[in-house]
Amino acid sequence: MQIIEIQTLIDITDTKVNRPKYGLVKEHDQYKNFVTLKQCVELRSIITYDTDPRMETKDIKNLGFGSSFKGKHNVWTFRFSPDRHGPYSDEFDEVGLLINDLHEVPVIQKLNESINMNKAFFDLKDAQTKNTIVKAIKGTI
Repeated sequence: MQIIEIQTLIDITDTKVNRPKYGLVKEHDQYKNFVTLKQCVELRSIITYDTDPRMETKDIKNLGFGSSFKGKHNVWTFRFSPDRHGPYSDEFDEVGLLINDLHEVPVIQKLNESINMNKAFFDLKDAQTKNTIVKAIKGTI
């Protein structure tokens, strides 16, 4: 089974706060970022996943993020499996279509991110400001 991993510097915490409630505005915004990501991923495939996105603070050197981000940052990792093999493949990359689907999709910023963003969107292409990485991996979720 194919597994796709998304690592992002954008807060995609699945808080499950699906309606704005007094005192939970931030949690609702985090949830909206996760739902936005999930909906984009499901444009080409129904997905399954066992765990919600997890956040850890780590040194992002050599992970593939943009050159303007250095040192330790909050990184959210989300792993899922599409319902069939290769729905995101283009002629160059196993996840090329997904990269195009996610690039420049707007997000809500200033949540638990440890980066400063000039533009509030998933950036998967810019060498300096890339805040999201997508890759196909082997193994189980």
